[in-house]
Amino acid sequence: MSGVTFIRNLLDYGAAVFLPLIMLIIALIVRVKPGRAISAALTLGVAFTGMSLVISFMTGAISPAGQALVQNTGLNLTAIDVGWTPVAAIAWAWPYAALMFPLQIGINIVMLALGWTQVLNVDMWNVWHKAFIGAMIMILTNSPVIAVVICSLWIVMELKNGDLIKNQVQALTHVPGVTIPHCNMLDIMWMVPVNNLLERIPFLKKIKTSPQELREKLGFFAENHVLGFILGTILGVASGYNAKQTLTLAIQAAASLTLFPMVAQLFMQALAPVSEAAGEFMKKRFPGRDFYIGLDWPILAGQPTLWTAAILNIPIILLCAILIPNNITLPFGSILITSFAMAATVLTQGDLIRTWLLMAIATPFAFLSSNWFAPMITQMALQTGAVTLPEGSTQITWLAHNAQFTKVALFKGAELFGGKFWPAAAIIPVFAVVYWYYVREMKKREAAALARIERGE
Repeated sequence: MSGVTFIRNLLDYGAAVFLPLIMLIIALIVRVKPGRAISAALTLGVAFTGMSLVISFMTGAISPAGQALVQNTGLNLTAIDVGWTPVAAIAWAWPYAALMFPLQIGINIVMLALGWTQVLNVDMWNVWHKAFIGAMIMILTNSPVIAVVICSLWIVMELKNGDLIKNQVQALTHVPGVTIPHCNMLDIMWMVPVNNLLERIPFLKKIKTSPQELREKLGFFAENHVLGFILGTILGVASGYNAKQTLTLAIQAAASLTLFPMVAQLFMQALAPVSEAAGEFMKKRFPGRDFYIGLDWPILAGQPTLWTAAILNIPIILLCAILIPNNITLPFGSILITSFAMAATVLTQGDLIRTWLLMAIATPFAFLSSNWFAPMITQMALQTGAVTLPEGSTQITWLAHNAQFTKVALFKGAELFGGKFWPAAAIIPVFAVVYWYYVREMKKREAAALARIERGE
């Protein structure tokens, strides 16, 4: 069995098995005592499993309600949103997918050695996102070389982005020495200028809606289980559910919002000893430098703002599905669009109103992007046979595919190699300016987050 085949087989066990194994190896390398290292790795596996169970439970309850509401309009939406799981299967079927493992590891090691990043990305599970990007670039350019070059650029951007949000992640989660080089965090890039405008609106500037402040202002109604019950009830009634179905959905939503923070505590319990030991290990070998472990996004899943904003955004999603001209996407598999919620929660540091507004502003673009990607995703599915088209649909798509703005910009730029000059000529300089502004603003926010950490807030 080749090394690549071994890794592919190991990945089939899922993130809850693969990432704890990686974490166990790292813990032993950085001299965590074996018993403590095994305990931390097992706890991480439990945390991933628990979070996956709660997310699946919540999505399974909410998605049918949203789909029922859209279908009640009588619209014929022929491209079904299948969510990330089938898209991952399509990505792994790309012939060059296995190359993404050595590519990501190699680029990370070089950047660490040269001091170009402080992030050691152990999130090998999400390497499939790079395979997905490569597969789509192949459709646009028919060139595996260009696909690999674009994937390499994407890996660099993820690592640099991990550097730009590390203090903000710690200030939000209170887990030291970690960051999130996941591609969905690249959505923060376009959110920064929009959020800066929102922060300058006088009445919004005065309203503070962190979970703690909401509890102080709203008391009983701001508790996670009560808020979940209210949101579930509203969605059930809007979807035409009967009393039993509505109350069941309400209790399911209440249970989900209550369990998320509980399960999130397990991530802190698992990661704290490993991140501390890894930091000390690296500092001894690279004096004067700090290092951060790059993890998957569920470390944020205990933030009440993330899920509350995602549920509050469902009416916006449904309105967009109904009102956007020529829309073909039927929201289903990723109706919560958590990719936007994660990025916005980090940027706003848990402010509910601004997180929800950023999601609402982004949602129409998500549909336009989903419609644009539908033919390419469908083509890949048919070519590889990895996914069968659902009954009643002519195409499949992914409404919440991560870093949508960045992907569209990158893919439009890649069309330059397919002979389409003007889209690339327009998008590349615009993207360069946006990225420059983003880096400048994020450095300010990192300094502010570090100050809060040092004050113990």
